[in-house]
Amino acid sequence: MPYLPWFPEPGSFIRYFDWATRLIKYKQLVWRRDPFTYPRRLPAVAAGSKGDNLTFRALNPSVDKRHLLLAYFGVKPGFLYYLWHPFDVKALKWDETSSDILIIDEDLTAVITYESSPYEFPTKAIAIERDRYPAIQARNIQDVSSHPEVVWVGAMYVVRNHDDLSEEELARLQAGTLRSYPWDLGGEF
Repeated sequence: MPYLPWFPEPGSFIRYFDWATRLIKYKQLVWRRDPFTYPRRLPAVAAGSKGDNLTFRALNPSVDKRHLLLAYFGVKPGFLYYLWHPFDVKALKWDETSSDILIIDEDLTAVITYESSPYEFPTKAIAIERDRYPAIQARNIQDVSSHPEVVWVGAMYVVRNHDDLSEEELARLQAGTLRSYPWDLGGEF
């Protein structure tokens, strides 16, 4: 089993960018169940090729129970892993609208590798809301056909949403006198 990464304690607050309102919002982590591990061996990918996109619907939290997942993503060596968070938005890419940036090779810059988030000690973390689960694709950089392997190590939280927080809590969070942790809920700017 992979090493267990850090998970905030219940009672902690998180901050995130709300794509719909274009505002920083907050949630409070009320209760936590952890850890869970979700290892997955993907179909073989030919040398130098990309496999199919694989969505992780099993990581879809309940909206009725106000669940939110914090999941760390670890990978085995020999592949470049592309992440979509949520499943329809490619993560880790450069801003394609900038005229100052020349064509950037995504295989070198917009990937997760074993060195950056190893299977045994995952470091890439994402927060997962209802119907915003992730997807991945693997590119084989070996000279033989092989199976990519990934693992999700996560915790499930019950949360108090932004609208449920008191005005005093929100004022203190915005002023920085009440600590909050930044979380990546995915999506585009």
